[in-house]
Amino acid sequence: MTTMSFHKSAQWKTGMRTYLEYRDLGIVEASKGTVLAHVIRARESCSGPGGYHTHDLEFQMNYVLHGWTRVEFEDAGEVRFEAGDSWCQDPNIKHEVLEYSDDFEVIEICMPADFPTQDAQR
Repeated sequence: MTTMSFHKSAQWKTGMRTYLEYRDLGIVEASKGTVLAHVIRARESCSGPGGYHTHDLEFQMNYVLHGWTRVEFEDAGEVRFEAGDSWCQDPNIKHEVLEYSDDFEVIEICMPADFPTQDAQR
């Protein structure tokens, strides 16, 4: 079956980070849990760093659609990403979202679709 997602009927939900909203693109169901593809956008202004953490997954890629974000990675330090920029981060890498613009919006693709997130020490 072909999977489609339409902006006009999109449902935005809060998730792990309550200051962000998530829009599932239907890929979890289509891939039987193998792949997560969603759009994430700012729900409220950034009030500071989001907390150092890791994700136990095989693949994680982000593409910035609007605005900008500043992220710290344990192996690369602080990096600012703007609309049109992307990054693919290693599994279990320690990282933290330091700040983002009010219009921040990103597409994120992860494998598997369901994965644990752990707080981490610097």
